[in-house]
Amino acid sequence: MERDKLLKSLWLSCVCGHRPSIIQKCVTELGGAEAVFDGEPGPREAERVLGAAYVAAEQKDLSGAERIMRDCEDKGMRLVHISDDNYPDLLRNTPAPPQILYAAGLDINLNDYLTVAVVGSREASGDKLRFTRKLCGDMADSGAVIVSGMARGLDTAAHLGALDAGGLTVAVLAGGVDVIYPASNRELYARILKRGMIISEQPPGVKGRDYFYQERNRIIAGVSSGVLISGGGDHSGTAITAKYAQMYDRDIFAVPGSPTDKGAALPNGLIRDGAAAVLEYDDIISEYADRFGALLDNGVTAIVKPPKDKNPVTSEHEVKETSENKPGAETAEDKMRRFDFSKFGPNEAKIVKYMCKSDGAVHIDEIIRNTELKTSDVNSSVVLLQLKGIIRQHAGNLYTLE
Repeated sequence: MERDKLLKSLWLSCVCGHRPSIIQKCVTELGGAEAVFDGEPGPREAERVLGAAYVAAEQKDLSGAERIMRDCEDKGMRLVHISDDNYPDLLRNTPAPPQILYAAGLDINLNDYLTVAVVGSREASGDKLRFTRKLCGDMADSGAVIVSGMARGLDTAAHLGALDAGGLTVAVLAGGVDVIYPASNRELYARILKRGMIISEQPPGVKGRDYFYQERNRIIAGVSSGVLISGGGDHSGTAITAKYAQMYDRDIFAVPGSPTDKGAALPNGLIRDGAAAVLEYDDIISEYADRFGALLDNGVTAIVKPPKDKNPVTSEHEVKETSENKPGAETAEDKMRRFDFSKFGPNEAKIVKYMCKSDGAVHIDEIIRNTELKTSDVNSSVVLLQLKGIIRQHAGNLYTLE
């Protein structure tokens, strides 16, 4: 779109403090950014809608908008205006769509693909994490683009599943697209930039705030044809995404769980109220195969299988030998200084400390024996540590620190 029009949209966003509710009122009641900038609405009407922001609007200062535009250009980020052809049509037709989306990573036109949002709680069992990761891998392999929020837990598992399959994935952030949150997902963020897209309605450099996350959830639901609730409580952020999905008349899917599991309360309630229960990927894909076959085909065509590890670990002996012979190898103390143990659960901390004291790869049985933890606790903890980018699994049930 023409630069002047985009600049005025950025200006209005700055004037409104980047709050979508105020921006939307300016669009529906005052005629939009250009009308407000050109002073078309009467002063009384403009002040009624803008409130405290009216004084800033009267100054017609474009410097903030110009600074954002330069920042995006310097960082290689894209600005997608609501009038652009590659703005997601599904999102455009929601009640309060962002007037501008900031995007980083691949230049993906989401209108060409079937998008499925997968969201869930930050705290989840190893079984739920594994199930969600495999499910999303299978959906991506069938051509679906997986959308989530890059949060810890099930969101992370969803993105990783899509990346495992070589498919496309979209992360919708509450802060700017250049603000990595949580910091533990730095590696995941880098992978998504290479095989997906990161979007936000907040300008570069803006950190997420509590209410940004609720506003972000409407975008996750808004850009997606269907929304899968993989887990979560009735009053969680995931529940807000589910409400937006219902409001937007999206297809709602849910993974059932035990009635005694608080983390399954939301999906179980949605299934009771009519959402489709999901036990495998085809429970979702079959809903779209006839309606959106061409979009799924586009997703399959876009798949790029990740390269295999150039130096795969085939035995514990190989890794230990390499580590021991390497000049200047890290000591256990060096390794431990790399981690903030306050961010680990008790079982995770015990496993990481043991691995810091070990040379090379360790077998899962060694971890169980030396940490004296239950097998189930070790299995769930190593999955969480993998999702956090702390350890890596190799062939033969061997694990190394990243």
